[in-house]
Parts: sequence; C-alpha cells; structure tokens
Amino acid sequence: MKQLLMCVLAASLTTTMAAQEKFEQGKPNNSNYRYLDNYQALKDYINYEKNPTFKLGIGTTVNDYFTNQTFRNLVNKNFTETVAGNAMKMGSCVDANGNMNFANVKRYVQAATEAGLNVYGHTLAWHSQQPNAWLRSLISGQSQQVRHDTLIYAMDKWIKGMMEACDGKVKAWDLVNEAIAGDGNDGQGNYTLQHSDAYKKGTWDVGGDAFFWQDHLGDLDYVRQACRLARKYGPEDVKLFINDYNLESDWDDNKKVKSLVNWIKKWEADGETHIDGIGTQMHICCFEDDNTMNSIKQHITTMFEVMAASGKLCRISEMDMGYVRGTNNRWGDKIKTVQLTEAEHQKMADFYEWIIKEYLRVIPAEQQWGICQWCPTDVPDAQYMWRRGEPVGIWDLSYYRKHVYAGFVRGLGGQATSGIKQVEASKTINAQKGIYTLNGTRVQATSVDKLPHGIYIVDGKKLVR
Repeated sequence: MKQLLMCVLAASLTTTMAAQEKFEQGKPNNSNYRYLDNYQALKDYINYEKNPTFKLGIGTTVNDYFTNQTFRNLVNKNFTETVAGNAMKMGSCVDANGNMNFANVKRYVQAATEAGLNVYGHTLAWHSQQPNAWLRSLISGQSQQVRHDTLIYAMDKWIKGMMEACDGKVKAWDLVNEAIAGDGNDGQGNYTLQHSDAYKKGTWDVGGDAFFWQDHLGDLDYVRQACRLARKYGPEDVKLFINDYNLESDWDDNKKVKSLVNWIKKWEADGETHIDGIGTQMHICCFEDDNTMNSIKQHITTMFEVMAASGKLCRISEMDMGYVRGTNNRWGDKIKTVQLTEAEHQKMADFYEWIIKEYLRVIPAEQQWGICQWCPTDVPDAQYMWRRGEPVGIWDLSYYRKHVYAGFVRGLGGQATSGIKQVEASKTINAQKGIYTLNGTRVQATSVDKLPHGIYIVDGKKLVR
C-alpha cells in the first residue's frame, strides 16, 4: 500500500512539475534542491491575520518587467509590491535640458497595478542620479535666495509631473533617500546630513551625477519642501518615508538610525511636516565568523527597536545579502556566487529567516509596512553591476529557486503543503523503513536530525524539516 502511495505521489509530482515555470522550481538535476519544488509562491505565506498590512516587495528592473515574460511572471506571482530600481528616479525622467518624460513610469504603474501589485515609489528627493547639468544651469551665478527659490521651482515641477504620471495609483514613496551622512556632528550629537563639501566620492555614489539639494535649500527646508510638494500633488492618503542605509550599523552602536529618528523630529518641528515611515535598506552580509554574526544580529534587533519606538511605519526597503568568509574579517572581501558552498547557501537562508522573524517580532503589526528584497536574482559578475557576482538573489541567474527561498518561507512562518498529513520533525517518527524525497528517491540519512532543510516522506507522512 505504501509502495502504491509513493507511485501515486511521484506521478502527481511529475504532473505538477510539467506545469511549473522554472522560477517555481529549485535548481534542476540536483537532489539538494528538489524540496523547493513543493513550495507555493512567497506571498502565499504572508499571515494576514497576524500582519494585516504587511507587503512583500521586490526591486524591479522595469525594462525586464516589460520584455521578459519569465521575470514578469516571477514578480506578479510571488510579491504584493514592486519598486522600480531606477525608472522612477529623477535622473531617469528628466534630461539635461529639464525636459520630463514619464512614458515608462506610466506604462510600468499601469501594468503593475493591473497585475494586482502595489507600486512603491522610489524616490522623490536624492542627491544621486540627478539631472545634474540642468539643475546647475538653473542656479549658476545666482544669489543664495535665488538659488533657493529656483530649486523649489524645479522640485515643484518634478514632483508634480511624477505624481500626475502615477495618476494616484502610487500610495507610498521614499520621500528622501540617503540623507544622513554617517559621520559629522549636528551640534546635538547626531550625524549631519550629506553635503557636497563633506562627500566622500565613491563611497555610495551608485548612480553618479550627484547634486546636493540641501547645499542650497538647507538641511530643514530640503526635506520640508519635498514633503509639502508630495502632499500637495500626491494622493490624499499618500505615505512618505525617509529611506537610508547602514541603519543596522554595529560599528557605531546604531548611531545612524538614532540620528535619523532625531532628524525626523527636527523636520517635523514646524508643525506642518509629517513623515509617515522609516525605510532601512539592509544591504548586508552573512558572515562565517559567529562573533561577527552575533554582533550584527544584536544591532539589527536594536535598529528595529529604535524604529518601532519612533511610532513610524517601519519598512525593510532594499534587502540583499552577500557572504564573507574568515574569522575577525568584518570588512573582508565578499564571496562570489560561484565560490559559495551548499552549507554557506543554507547559512544565508537561515539568516534571511532570522531577519524576517525578528522584524515581525519586534515591529508592532500596526507599524509594519513590509519587507522588500532588492535583488530578485543573483548578479552577473560584470562591470558596473550592483554587487557584481554576489549571491544576492532569491533565485539564481537562470531563475531557479535557491535555498534562501526556503529561508523567506520559514521567516514568514510558512511551510510547504501537500495532501499528505504533516508531522513536526520534533515528534517521534519511525524512520526504519526509510526516508524519501518527494520524487520517491531514498536518502542515505537514517535519522531526521541529520537531514538538511527540506520536505520528506517518512512512514507515509510528509515531514517538513
């Protein structure tokens, strides 16, 4: 009878596999990845009873969303929110003469919303990827007051144009991106804002064409004016976030996130400006060294606690993860994807699981906006690529699921489902008659605790390890 059950199960699996797209499967021809074939789409594991406002987002290359059917299906089926990596930044929409073109934005927003996705806007105010030549031409040779007023005109034109292009469909934005310098002293013990005279070129200039609005508008008016215009032209219920990186920093005991919260208080002190939320980018690494990992985890927890205590909405905005080997190697070289071992892939999956669970544990449900993974796939090892050659994706470059996919599922509190009764790995199980993968292959292990993470058949029951 049990032999018949395995045959039926294998036949059923074969039928399911035939209908699956590649992004719904683990790496082919590798038994270590077969357990991934049985997972549902990631968004199916969101627990809306506990986390009713939670959104699972993905950084999206808009051109790929238009032209690559596999990629578009991957995004639409697995996520509830999409964020354009570059297409909605000022430098992508405004040319050197100040001409604005929102054709791609309109097409993207319409396509994504028709697919049932929320579109999160990124970004209205930033110092990088700006129409540098146009902005500088506007203020060249002008007095401080004229420069200020002229840039308010330019910001008004830009934000109005973007909000009209989005037609009320984009309900949340990174209002200001990467404002905090990460060094300096504002006179109150906080880090200063980034400025051109203190800017360390190359440290985070991912897009080039830096133009520091705050040089001319001032540290307070820069954010207050952007907020005023976003609320003037945006939807009535628009949510506005301040987004920044290194908020989980252990090297300065989370000083950057503490500084950001204090800057928000200063921006809001006029009684008119209101910031709805904080976004933490979390471009991070998993480390072989346990001491380093423990320090990083402690400061991720502290970051979430500081964000929650602010009373603002809290969002992980651009999460991706590399890997560093060695002991006492905090700033060591990141390992390329091709060098990563199976055990290291699994360790990264476990770290993703921990981060998601910690976010859901620390951030109150009413303050949870959600989590956005920045890189859907690993990155090619090519010049000018973001985190080139690193294992930063949930899928590999061929769009097959990696072990971190299971880490996301476990983090969200989900497990794969099938028609077979499920038992917990901690309960007594009779493994004397063998342990099998879902395609009927017997594994060598004779004890459940020796199994890697996955889904198995033991004594006619499904086991999630």
